[in-house]
Amino acid sequence: MFLLVAFPILATLYALPLVFGWVGPNSVYGFRNDRTRGNRILWYRANRIAGISIVIAMGFCVGLEFTVPVLRHTRAGHLTSMLIQISALIIANAWTTFRILMKRDPHA
Repeated sequence: MFLLVAFPILATLYALPLVFGWVGPNSVYGFRNDRTRGNRILWYRANRIAGISIVIAMGFCVGLEFTVPVLRHTRAGHLTSMLIQISALIIANAWTTFRILMKRDPHA
């Protein structure tokens, strides 16, 4: 059971500094692309959106795991839970990318 919540806990711990704006522009940690690295305001906005998206996605995963008993009690359920968690992270990243790229760059 611990393994089912370990990944969401780690992902949430990874996301919290992004949500609170504790991470400045860098090339290692956070939501990085050419637009965010070149604009500090966009960097913090994008990382806040990414962090919140990750926290929501992981909350959804944990809620789903506790709501659907087969996810907790079978090996196939554990594998399915892990796939759901990874998919949720991918969707959170895609959502952030969509939100950032759909905004017009005022400097363009």
